[in-house]
Amino acid sequence: MIALTITDTKKMMQTLLYAASFDQFSLQEVSANKDISLFLEGRIHEDFYTQEDRSNDPSLAAREFAPWGQYRELIASFIKGDKAPLSFKFVLQAPYSYMQKLLSSPEFTGDPDAVKALILTFRYENETLTCLTGTAMRSFTLDKSLDTLWDQAIRKSLANMQIGFDEM
Repeated sequence: MIALTITDTKKMMQTLLYAASFDQFSLQEVSANKDISLFLEGRIHEDFYTQEDRSNDPSLAAREFAPWGQYRELIASFIKGDKAPLSFKFVLQAPYSYMQKLLSSPEFTGDPDAVKALILTFRYENETLTCLTGTAMRSFTLDKSLDTLWDQAIRKSLANMQIGFDEM
C-alpha cells in the first residue's frame, strides 16, 4: 500500500470526473461534503433487476459493484461548483481483467485464490488530494508481491496521464 499526494489536483479531478480513464473501475463507495453531504454505496442490489434484465445483460450476475463510469457524471454534478468541497472520498475497485493481468505476472508469487480485489482510494481533505492503493485478500498472507505490482501500476498510470504526485 502506498499513499501518493497528487500535486495537480485540478488535472486529477478532470481525469476522475470528466474522462473515461477510470470508467471500467467499480464504484465501492463515495462520500462528499460540501454545504450538505452525499454518500453512495456502489453495491448492486440484485433484487432491482428482473430475470429479463439478467438475460439481456449477463455481466449483471458477475458484478458486485456498479461501474464508476455509470455514476461519474452524477458525482461530478455534486462536486462541481465555485467552491471546492470540504472533503470527499472515492473508493474504486480495479477491473477483474486488470487484476488477472497482475496475477499472471511472473513477479506475483502469492496465491491467486487469496486475492479478492485491488482498491484505489482518492481522498480530498484540508485542500490535499491523496491517492491510496490497497489490496483486499480473502485470507491472510505474508506475500506482498501483489501490493508491489499494484503500487507500481498506479505510479505508472498516473505518470502516463501526466498527473504529478509525491510519495508520502
